[in-house]
Amino acid sequence: AFPTSLFSYLSSGINAEYGDCDTADCNTKEATTFECYDYTWVVTEDVGAWTKATAASTCYSISDNNQCNSPAEGVAEADWTSSNGGCGACADSEDTNCVSTSGAPVAVLSTLISLIAAFYALM
Repeated sequence: AFPTSLFSYLSSGINAEYGDCDTADCNTKEATTFECYDYTWVVTEDVGAWTKATAASTCYSISDNNQCNSPAEGVAEADWTSSNGGCGACADSEDTNCVSTSGAPVAVLSTLISLIAAFYALM
């Protein structure tokens, strides 16, 4: 028999491994926040250099691979472009003008939300 709707046909096996999805948050993944620094090209006394921002960017990841990107030492202004506030690994792992590093963890967003909910429930 043909399903009554295209959606029921396409989704018929989706939840077999993970169970039924009948709440708004059942199809979500926990996000981790971490910090990276952006870099800008600053010219001082006719000499340019990449300068690290004073404030960190807040980055979000759904994997355990929290990476930041920054210019390699001695890279010219035209040879590197800042992306995503320094969040994420270098777009090309073979790019010698870009350096990928591990981001500094800030907190697990879902844990914070859970703690707020628990405190609210105690009130």
